[in-house]
Amino acid sequence: MSVRERAEEPTSDEEFDAFCARTNRTLLTYALMRFGQDRQGVEDALQEAYIKAMECWPTVRTCPSPEGWILTTMRRRLARDGKRWRNRWKPVELVVPASPTATVEETSEALATLRAITTLPPRQREVIVMATSGMTYQEISTELGITQRGVGSNLNKARNRLTLLLSIPPGTDREGERLLSLSPRDPLYAALSAAAAWLLDGLRAEERERARRPRGASGRGDR
Repeated sequence: MSVRERAEEPTSDEEFDAFCARTNRTLLTYALMRFGQDRQGVEDALQEAYIKAMECWPTVRTCPSPEGWILTTMRRRLARDGKRWRNRWKPVELVVPASPTATVEETSEALATLRAITTLPPRQREVIVMATSGMTYQEISTELGITQRGVGSNLNKARNRLTLLLSIPPGTDREGERLLSLSPRDPLYAALSAAAAWLLDGLRAEERERARRPRGASGRGDR
């Protein structure tokens, strides 16, 4: 390898900064839906997880999913701090920025969906958001330390409550039978995915607005 080629390779710090820039808003979106009773608490936990990742980046970067490492670290921090989001759980309004590109109807639907998931008990909320993200029963079971049967039970309870709150009909397969698992054919899956996209668009717009403000005028920064 030539000196020039070595010079053009990203340093560890540059690689980590690029990882943060690429994943920060996406992970915050997911974390707010999965954990977020309190946006400030979720953002603090995410920032701490990134700091820990930076400290051991050579190891984290080789993980099958560095993003998964961040989320697991977040969850441990929230569980350690909290038990406030589990044992003292109560529904609260999640304050988030609106998508600047969404229609009034899309915003209304997204907010209704986000409000509905805040009414779920924490375990049900985690399971249904994780399932919507594409995780399998086995992956959710391993991450949460519960049985796959427990995953299915929590998912079913969450689906029943959300479809009732949002007046969404149950999903059916090609033969007209009710779907037993969350899938892209499920109207509830579509509603949750649309809410996530709406929230991500709002968070990215908020980040761009902060970047345009004069230095020192943006208040508490993100990492």
